[in-house]
Amino acid sequence: MRLKTVVPALACAAALGTAVAGGTAAAAPAPARPAAVAPVAAPATCVYAEAKESVKIRNARKVNATALGLFPKGSLACRTSTPTTSGESYNLCGVKDNAWSEITYRGIRGWIPRGCTVNRA
Repeated sequence: MRLKTVVPALACAAALGTAVAGGTAAAAPAPARPAAVAPVAAPATCVYAEAKESVKIRNARKVNATALGLFPKGSLACRTSTPTTSGESYNLCGVKDNAWSEITYRGIRGWIPRGCTVNRA
């Protein structure tokens, strides 16, 4: 039976590990598992913006500019521009204005209407 030969081999390996380690035999630590999603560090000058409504991230400060992605309601993004940057006028999220914010959200950098966000610490 193989079990009779496996058990002494394991005992020998444990003893060898004790002799090499110079003390108590210890199991080798399991390799660290990578996180499912690695957090991205925000720049030191980042001011977080929370979406009041879901809005499209645009490639320019215009309502009809090419959409690069979606900034969903309740999500946080890093605001990368000065607080008020003039662009095309809009009437969105209950606000009529022309202030736009440049944000970075999940690797997408683009423009959203400032009136559709609130600042978060």
